Amino acid sequence: YEMLQCAKECANRNSASYLTFGEFCIFATELKRCYERGIPRPVQLSRLLKRDGEEKRRRNRKMSKGIPNYEVFLGGSCNPTTWRQDVAIPMLKNLGITYYNPQVSHWGPELIELEFQAKQNAAILFFVIDNQTRSVASMIEAAYLSAKRQKLILVIHAYQGPGQKIWGEDITEEEYEDLTTGQMMLQDLVERQGIPVFESVPVALNCTAKVLRENISVQELGLKDFAQPVKMAHVQLGDKLIKLREAFDALDTSGSGELCLADVCMAFRILTNRNLSLSDLRNIVAGQRGVLGREVKDIPLEQMNVNFEQFCAIVAEFKCYESEAHKLWELVLAKTTRLLQTIVSPLTKILEWALSPRPLRSLPLGSTPNTRSNCVRDVYLGGSCRNTSWREDIAIPMLKKSGLTYFNPQLCQWSKRLIPIEAAAMDNSYVLLFVITGTTRSIASMALAAHYIGLNCNVVLCVQHLSDDAVVGNDKKRRKIPAYYYKGLSLNKMEQPPYFAHNINETLPEHRIG
Repeated sequence: YEMLQCAKECANRNSASYLTFGEFCIFATELKRCYERGIPRPVQLSRLLKRDGEEKRRRNRKMSKGIPNYEVFLGGSCNPTTWRQDVAIPMLKNLGITYYNPQVSHWGPELIELEFQAKQNAAILFFVIDNQTRSVASMIEAAYLSAKRQKLILVIHAYQGPGQKIWGEDITEEEYEDLTTGQMMLQDLVERQGIPVFESVPVALNCTAKVLRENISVQELGLKDFAQPVKMAHVQLGDKLIKLREAFDALDTSGSGELCLADVCMAFRILTNRNLSLSDLRNIVAGQRGVLGREVKDIPLEQMNVNFEQFCAIVAEFKCYESEAHKLWELVLAKTTRLLQTIVSPLTKILEWALSPRPLRSLPLGSTPNTRSNCVRDVYLGGSCRNTSWREDIAIPMLKKSGLTYFNPQLCQWSKRLIPIEAAAMDNSYVLLFVITGTTRSIASMALAAHYIGLNCNVVLCVQHLSDDAVVGNDKKRRKIPAYYYKGLSLNKMEQPPYFAHNINETLPEHRIG
């Protein structure tokens, strides 16, 4: 998804449904490189730490005595859904698995504590986000729990479309988009933890039984279990294509959309910190003209031009050659080290140091010697986006006055999904500010805030009051809808963020960002 969106932006095209051959070359080679090198999962700069570097834990709530331990907690969508009674409970009984069913005829705040205790004691949290209800509270709760260390199995049923009835009411196109965006954000958050998301309740229940029976993690489920976990979801790929576009455009001073071979060499050196040889250039010409090696010598190289599509293929191919040469050199070094260790034992330690593999002088495509230090920000400005101006009117002026840096996420198609580029911006921010305005549903933003609270990050949460007669976009909200949104927000108070307010001005004093 990220690569498709970045390709659309780089090519300035309307569709994000395909990759060109050159774009796919970059995608494939970079994905291969990431898998071979095993890119580690990033650590959030906003993670709450003690002075000695250990993670600071929020105070745990005391557990009531006498609460039985259930193997499975059946969380997620409640009334009027019947997936528990019709499917889950009969299957769990047949499998001999104990469960806690929180579904009651009338939900009330007094049940929060009982449900909380049951969730804490359960071996597996089984959540179904159904499409028969808005499931706002369940989406936020599942996003929060996916960041904790408990085992979570999640099922998501997509909404049918605008006009679908929920509690006898037709949902508008705008509300449908908000609910769908919330589901997609939840799926992205969960999959970033390596947890598969299911579409079928029976399949998910069978996987639940396997996790309990074999005492494995949910992340260990695979295709043979009809699960599709996303591997290395944190890896960034789209930014590599953006870097190529920036280097290409910087040297395309005439705006012709083409580069001469001299400029191609310069752009390649900018991206990889190495030069293309004359032999490389002749191979490029041979590939473009479809001629034999001897005939290439008769073609003036200065007359050759390359467009962005061809430039992508060139970078992917010749950067791959460099990687293969580096692997061969590392193999030679390793064999030499073993030989010398056997023959000259007194010098073993010196040789291990002298012959140990050194990092490449050329950097990974699109990176710098210290990538993180060049994109670190004090504050990430998360929260409501559409039809709001709190960032421009309040937050950014106050942050500039205090001399604090910030990251302002762009409002575009990307905002519907949590792509790795946006996640990296949050990882590289010391404070995550989320402002939920009183004129937006902001389901995805609430789920995102809940997830990072669960990750024990330094989250500042500002939630403005949502009145019964509030107007969201072009939708006149019905009086019973706000209860769903406030119920979702109340769940986060089980473990409150470091600072919670209803007024954005209270969240931005300088000492909050220290």
